[in-house]
Amino acid sequence: MREPGKKPSFTDAWRNVKVFVSYYKPYKVLAAADLVSILAQSGLTILLPMVVYRVFNDYLPQMDLRKLLIAAALLFVLTALISGAEYVSLRWGHILGARMEADMRRDIFSHIQKLSFNYFDRTKTGHIMSRISNDLTMLAETAHHAPEDLLISTLTLTGAFIVMFSINPLLAAITLIPLPFIIVWGSIFQTRMRRGFRSVREKIAEINRSVENSIQGVREVKSFTNEGMEITKFKKVNVSFLSAKEEVYSTLASFHAGEKFLMQSYSLLFIGAGALLAYYEKADIPQIIAFFMYSRYITMPMMRALSFTEQFQQASSAFERFQEVMLENPDLKDAPDAVAPDRIRGTIRFNDVSFSYPSRPDSDVIDHVSFEVKAGTTVALVGESGAGKSTIASLIPRFYDVSGGSIEIDGIDVRKYRQRDLRARIGIVQQSAFLFDASIRDNILFGRPGASEEEVVEAAREANVLNFVSTLPEGLDTQTGERGVKLSGGQRQRISIARVFLKNPPILIFDEATSALDNESEELVRQSMETLCKGRTAIIIAHRLSTVKHVDLIYCLKNGRLIESGSHAELIAKNGYYKKLYDMHSF
Repeated sequence: MREPGKKPSFTDAWRNVKVFVSYYKPYKVLAAADLVSILAQSGLTILLPMVVYRVFNDYLPQMDLRKLLIAAALLFVLTALISGAEYVSLRWGHILGARMEADMRRDIFSHIQKLSFNYFDRTKTGHIMSRISNDLTMLAETAHHAPEDLLISTLTLTGAFIVMFSINPLLAAITLIPLPFIIVWGSIFQTRMRRGFRSVREKIAEINRSVENSIQGVREVKSFTNEGMEITKFKKVNVSFLSAKEEVYSTLASFHAGEKFLMQSYSLLFIGAGALLAYYEKADIPQIIAFFMYSRYITMPMMRALSFTEQFQQASSAFERFQEVMLENPDLKDAPDAVAPDRIRGTIRFNDVSFSYPSRPDSDVIDHVSFEVKAGTTVALVGESGAGKSTIASLIPRFYDVSGGSIEIDGIDVRKYRQRDLRARIGIVQQSAFLFDASIRDNILFGRPGASEEEVVEAAREANVLNFVSTLPEGLDTQTGERGVKLSGGQRQRISIARVFLKNPPILIFDEATSALDNESEELVRQSMETLCKGRTAIIIAHRLSTVKHVDLIYCLKNGRLIESGSHAELIAKNGYYKKLYDMHSF
């Protein structure tokens, strides 16, 4: 994949063009209607000055009233047809662009769902949002306007000059003089505009990131009275964005001012050159009138062509960013011979496992760890912060691949399972339960979409959710708010457990599921966990060691290494690392 910010090669550019054009294919009829309307506008627009020329050159000198009336009617009809063609191109052209935008947004969202955790570890959410929203909106406008502007400009200019050369070759040749200057002036600014628009889009992504961070962390901001600091940080990215836009506008101002001067010279050229040629009897008044009308039909397409250049630069930058995501390959892929087991019993075995995060390849988070969790048993992973407990929890469902060794479930390396089937058989309850901005019912149904109402209610009952839902006016239809903000921590945690009840997996992972709860909430969650663990393989990651005394086996981790294992009583009797932790953290 090409490095972000690096100038695209010809191969990159050609690939991007082919990909972009492919989004037109499902909408060939719309594209054809838009194309026909564009052709009609161009052709009919060229005819208008020709009719006017015939009026002043033939019908008026001949005093032919009938032909004059026919010409007037023809001008009216041509104007109506041009307006109708413009209606078609505006309405259906915009619909074409909107549908392409929806397809691209669907594709990029679907692709993002396939990417591995490593991508999200190194990519800011604001940048992803910018690609899905701002960039695709720009591409939709380009999908509609770019072909229009390019075709109308090309066809109108070509047709106008053909007619003009047929009327008066000498005057037409004189009007070609400004064209090279317009082209050269435009080409000078293309690179600067491309670089500027890309910088603006990058700054927009930074603003999105800053706003998202501040809004999501608004409770922390206010509790620490750091509103001023957040405002200062936002001002910094906002000023950076402003500077980028000011630079772009400076470039655009120079670009358009120069082009405007060159194009306005057409009117002066037609009048001055036409009057001079008329003086020497090389042109007549009807020709000058027709050419003056054509000056409008030349400068307007040129303005559209310049608008196309500006829009193309913006869209090109946006599509490069779109392609950066679409060309991002998942770090984890299913093996060609990956299996989808009918049933998993749940025996987990770590065989000399080592692991380091891709962002820190030289630092082992897990260092040659080996242990076994027998099917149907409950074990605990304990240790101080940074010991590697949560990392182990991420390796079992293969959110990351091990750097060394292997992890087996029922004797099969997890890399031999299809990721979807592996994860479908593992239920995870994290310390900070994430709830979607939806109803309680919808959040529970996330565990198994399509489950019946009876199954949802039963899962809620098993997880002690009905205890508080019954007190809510809207019951299971109560909205949780963004990230579950309308509920307490214990209520959110119980809903997340209800989700896992509904999923009904053979393997469970509880990652500090009770560490952030008060005593009452912890007890309710603990009861739900015990019910859920019956008959399943369960791994409990705990900081509060009094909550894991009942488990079958405890593994102690320190600095990524396994240093002790045994039951609670055995480890206490050893008077080693676990005993030290227990004395420090059990309460």
